[in-house]
Amino acid sequence: MASELGVSEVTIRSDLSELEQEGLLKRVHGGAIQTKLQRYDPEFQEKVAIDVDEKRHIALKATKFVEKYDVIFIDAGSTTLFFFEELSKNPPTVLTVVTNSLYIINAVVQYPNINLVVIGGTFQHNTMNFLDFEINPFLNRYNVNKVFLGVNGFDETGYYASNILEAETKKLICNACDEIFILATSSKHFKRSLVLTQKWTGKERIITSDLTEDNRTRLMELAKNNNLLIY
Repeated sequence: MASELGVSEVTIRSDLSELEQEGLLKRVHGGAIQTKLQRYDPEFQEKVAIDVDEKRHIALKATKFVEKYDVIFIDAGSTTLFFFEELSKNPPTVLTVVTNSLYIINAVVQYPNINLVVIGGTFQHNTMNFLDFEINPFLNRYNVNKVFLGVNGFDETGYYASNILEAETKKLICNACDEIFILATSSKHFKRSLVLTQKWTGKERIITSDLTEDNRTRLMELAKNNNLLIY
């Protein structure tokens, strides 16, 4: 590295130490390794860069619902990725993460103290996750007690996904669990997407942020009519 950059080894060591203190890499014998998740899909990277403060606020609130011995499903999406990054800072004891998201998989494997279970299926390049209609046998083997879901939007009817396969997979996962946490930025409020994942069941809790007075009033009405909780 010193030769490539045209500086002294002392400078390289100093710079690596500074980058390690900032959490951007981890020093190892003879060099350093990356600690941050590689976001290698340009479209996803753009999503991650939008509403960052709001997503972190939602993520931080969502972590408070994760407890010791939980088996949680983490859905694909930029807000759910922020959620895991916050959760990984102080994960509860014996936490198991179940996911079908390539990004979440890539993040969880960096933490050997967190158990990881992966749902397979057909890989979707547009969402960078694995989807399969036939996941019931898998869900029957694992007692997932909480779902942390990303959505393309929600309204008075229910919540939405971008395609039928994604919607059906999410519906099967939600039907197998009693606690559903929907992580949604204000841009997803009262917005319809292509496919309805399912109508409100009363099991859902919406974790959101950045509410205007008009938006808050409409959300409270939605919660009252559908037996929902909003945080």
